[in-house]
This record gives sequence, C-alpha cells and structure tokens, in this order.
Amino acid sequence: MLFLYLFYFIIPTIFWDRINVNALDPSDVVIVILSQKEGYHIAHTEILKRNIYEQADALDKDPPKIVSSHELNINGSWTIVPLLEYLLDSYATSKWFFFCLENTVIRLSKLLNILSKFKETKNLWIGHALYDHEPTIIHHFADHTKKFKYPHIASGFAITSRLLTSLVQKIIKGERPKDDFSIDASYEFSSFVLKVDKGVRLTHVPEICIVSSFDCATYPRFFHPCGLSVTSENVYFAIKTCKKYHVERIPVIKQTWAKYATHIGYFSDVADKYLSEAFVVPNTTQGHCAKTYSILVEADKILKRKNLNWLIISDDDTIFSVSRLLRLLTCYNSNIALAIGERYGFRLWDRLHGYEYLTGGAGIALSAPLVHEMIQPGICNCPSSTTPDDMYLFGICLVRIGVQPIHSSMFHQVCYTKIFTISIILVVVCKSNQPNVKTEVSILSNCNMRLLQARPSDYATAYLASQEPISFHKFWMIEPQMVYDEWFAEADKSLVRVREHTEL
Repeated sequence: MLFLYLFYFIIPTIFWDRINVNALDPSDVVIVILSQKEGYHIAHTEILKRNIYEQADALDKDPPKIVSSHELNINGSWTIVPLLEYLLDSYATSKWFFFCLENTVIRLSKLLNILSKFKETKNLWIGHALYDHEPTIIHHFADHTKKFKYPHIASGFAITSRLLTSLVQKIIKGERPKDDFSIDASYEFSSFVLKVDKGVRLTHVPEICIVSSFDCATYPRFFHPCGLSVTSENVYFAIKTCKKYHVERIPVIKQTWAKYATHIGYFSDVADKYLSEAFVVPNTTQGHCAKTYSILVEADKILKRKNLNWLIISDDDTIFSVSRLLRLLTCYNSNIALAIGERYGFRLWDRLHGYEYLTGGAGIALSAPLVHEMIQPGICNCPSSTTPDDMYLFGICLVRIGVQPIHSSMFHQVCYTKIFTISIILVVVCKSNQPNVKTEVSILSNCNMRLLQARPSDYATAYLASQEPISFHKFWMIEPQMVYDEWFAEADKSLVRVREHTEL
C-alpha cells in the first residue's frame, strides 16, 4: 500500500513539479511584496523573502527578484498602480510579476508550475477571483457583478510582463486612475485593467487559495498574536457620540463589546439622563475635527493618569471584538508613536499633495506617545471645527509628525460616495522630517460628501472568511446585536466582563 501511495501520489507530484520548474525559471519572476514600513511588518516581509530564497536554493535555481514596496518610498504603493512604471523600468526582461502581502505564504515550485501553464506573451493575469453578489456600498454601488472579478490580494495575483507593459503605456499617456479616494486597492486596480483592455479579465486559479490545502501554491497566513502583554487594563476606549444617539446607539455598545472594556469614555455634546457620564465636547454635523481633537486632549490626561498604553477612538455605531483588538496590539510597540486602523488614500495619483489616512469609523488605535505628540501646540490644531477629522488628524497631521499610518485589513469601515461634489479644497502646509522643508497637502474641507454604510454582507464572502475581523462600522439595515453575536461574541468570551467601568 505504501508503494502504491508513493507511485500514484508523491512521485508524480515531484516529477510534475520538476518538469514545470524547468519550464519557468524562478529568476523569470518578480515577486512584489506590498509591505509596510513598521517593525512588525518589516520582520514578516524579511521572513517571507528568506523563505522564498530558501525554496529557490532547494530547487538549485537562481531565486526570483523580490521587491519590498516599503523600501521604494513610492507614494501610494499599496494601490499597485504607482509601482508599475518602476517595475517595468527595473525588470523589463522578467516574464511574470507576482503581487502579494507580507502575510502571503508562497510555495514556490507550485507557483512556478501554475505560471508555466499560461503564455507570458499575452495580456494575462491570474489570482483567486472575488466578485460582488450585487452592487455594494464598498465599491460605490458600481454596476460590476459576477462578471467583474477582482483578486484576493492576500492570496496574491500575477500579471504577465506584456500586460504590465500595456498598463504602463496607458499611465504614460495620462490614463492612470485619478479617483479622489483609494479604498479597495484590489477592486480599483481591476477596474483600471478593464479600462486598459476590456478583453483582459482576471483568470481564477483555485491553487491560489483563500485557505491552505495540499494543492495550494499560495494562501494568506492567518494572524497570530505576538504575545500576551496587552489586556483591557492597558487600553482606553473613547466613543464619539451625540445627544440624538444616546438612546438609539449607546445601549447597543454597552450591551455588546463595551462589557469587556475596562476603561471607556463617552464623548458627546451633552450629558443627560441617558448618558450622565458623558464628557462634553464640541459637536458639529459634519467633519468633527474639533470634537476629535478635544477627545485627544482629554484622553492624553487619562492615559497619563492611569498609565495606559493605547487609545482607541471609535464611533457610536462601530461594533468591535475587544479580544481580537488586544491580540493585534500585542504585535506593536506602544512606547513609540503609532497609529493603526484601516487605510484610505486621498488623491494618491498626485505625487506632491496626495496622502493616506486612517478612516475613523473602523476604529483607530493610537499609542500614548503619539496622542501626546498630536496635542502639542501648533502640531495638529484643526483648520476648522468641521474639517474631516480622520483625513486631517490621522492623515495630514501624521504626515506633519512623520508617522506613517499602519494598515490592518481586520478593521472595516464605510466608504465615501462618488456622486457628491467637493465644495472646497484646503491646502495645508506641513512640515517634513527634514529641516527647512515644507510640503503642501490637500484636504477636503466643508465638503458636500455623504458617508454611506457597509455591512458584513457587503463584503465578498471569501474575503471575510480569510481573516478575523476586528470591527464593522454602521448600524444600517442590520441588527447590530446580531452582528456582534455572529462575528465577535465567541472571541470575546475569553475576556472577563467588566462590572463597573472607570470612565473618569
């Protein structure tokens, strides 16, 4: 029986691998890791690179070229398009370009086998295809449905050199994407490819996997905590609210994830009988910059007084898993200035004025040193009370301080609609890290834009299945208690419920 198993399964697999590896050499492939410039993420990038080199060495082949995007300092590299010209100029003789994240697991011989089955002389790209079951908010209710496929970026996707050349030619002609907001890089890149050539659609390859199995050439590695040092006693939660939501939203928060938060404060425009413990802060109907800045000022005092390491700023309609959030924070150094959340981009095609920021509704984690630095005089003072708080405080202000926001795909936020016009563009002069150098950065102010809501059902099923979500934003067309019970309650059972909070 053992002989038959070897004959029918193991030996053919090895033989097939060797045949196809010879057909496509590892050095014909460029692996582009969409990495981040922070210690934890750099470490995982280096682990992935070392593993790829070791696999190539075991095949007795020259390794693929490996590009870590964080080392290039190309603005908006996570949206892929800004990297394309550099890749074509630097690796023009390569046959394939494979894009992935630092948590993508690559089985090199299997990946080479798959790539060798396709003609690199054609405009082709392959990946694990996702699609929207119906037009959804997270993609601006675009008309694309099942016929429009986009890759699961954590599983990785590959494009031929021929397709890369076609894309770069369009960029050179000025036909690069110029949307104001970059939200879902995979979806938006797919839209760009379709505009370049309507006949080029993503080819689904099942061996580029969502979950690991024997046949997988690639798959995303699930998140693992880095230690056990962060507990709810180390974290302060600040909830933004206002009087009209004291009855509708705050009870939901208190009945779900707030039960596991030791230190929590509610920041509103009034303290009333429904929320007598509220911190009273300025409120506006849009933007909320002054409100959020006031929270930072008050939170800095609390962090110092209680010797806490982290501040979490959340909306009153954001559902969290406190347990998963604490697990994530174990991988970051709270002694340095850090901001973690879901990253968006604003006009990243503008190399001088474009920037990225953390979107507020998904929840934002700030280290205590960063909170303290942000409230220093003249650093992050709001241009107006109605300036968009996340774009300014967690975008432009971070540029000014020299802190790059850290993206985690486990945070989930709403998105902006495209159908509303911008009324004012405010240009802010920001100090760079270098002396006597200033940079102008644009921000929307007093804009006539509407925030729409996203639900768990608005995401591709396979996308959420490949991760452990930390948050969802908005109580729109859902029962928030049911969302918490379905997605987060089981994870939070590991925590001890807090009977009495310490808000003050």
